[in-house]
Amino acid sequence: MSELLYNKSKAVEELNKVEGFYPLELARVISNEGQEEQRYLDVKYRKLWFRLVNPTGKIISRIVHFTENMAVVEARIYLDKCDQEDNYIANSFSQKFRTADTQFGDKFLEMAETAAIGRALADAGYGLQFADVGEGNDPMQVDAGIPVNQGTQMQTAMPAQTPAPGMQQTPNQSAGTMLSFPPQATPGQQMMEQFYQEAQANGNTIGGVTGTGQMTNPVMSPPTGSVPVMQQMPSKPQSLDPNMPVEELVKWMSYEQAIQVAVTGQGKFSGKTMGQVAIESPSSLQWFAEQYHGQNHFIPAAARVILAKA
Repeated sequence: MSELLYNKSKAVEELNKVEGFYPLELARVISNEGQEEQRYLDVKYRKLWFRLVNPTGKIISRIVHFTENMAVVEARIYLDKCDQEDNYIANSFSQKFRTADTQFGDKFLEMAETAAIGRALADAGYGLQFADVGEGNDPMQVDAGIPVNQGTQMQTAMPAQTPAPGMQQTPNQSAGTMLSFPPQATPGQQMMEQFYQEAQANGNTIGGVTGTGQMTNPVMSPPTGSVPVMQQMPSKPQSLDPNMPVEELVKWMSYEQAIQVAVTGQGKFSGKTMGQVAIESPSSLQWFAEQYHGQNHFIPAAARVILAKA
């Protein structure tokens, strides 16, 4: 059994700590043939842990979709019973199907609710310290990784340079080279200097080098007396509006927002959320994404966001 981060990190151990209550003692060990033993904290103990920390908190579960053979349930965790509906600190969805199991096969709704509550409590920090049974590493990479040999790459890309007048040399501890920074440069300025020197070494800077050794890059080295023109990244709007262009909504709408978008009008799915549409009729998402021409731009944007997630 691998060592838990709970035992290695004091910060993890202190998360939602209650004096006299030791959740690790309540975790049971599950052993499946051919797999490493795993600790699992049952949902009933996660609920107990949550109540000890937040005696006035509340756990709300709701049925998102239900048929005679399948149930989808959402659970939300609130720090206080008076919190508004959208003021939850964590939520999770669970889907369970009817099975032939004589003991639990017909209890797929209860099992979906228990699973949703357990996962939501883990996201809220009640069980996140311990690995869930069956949970491996993320099957898909969701963003850029961190280079394993970042220090080596920086050393190769940035040879040692003679500091210019008014510059001081700062040792790069990971790469063993000397980087030139202005006196008392901020971390952001240091990072920009590193990126620029790396691009210069790889020949990726804009402009070139003149015969006098001066860079002609109009952004990094503007002419004396001129003001450089900085390109600003578009900022996220404070709120989304159904009249905004669909492409703009897709850029800023989260998956959680997309599945809550309600279908308007008099059609088959009127009044249902896009999350329900995705469950009941996945093929209809393509129609909403490409052929819907109503005035509510939330609908096609939500369909595109959900399809991208799928």
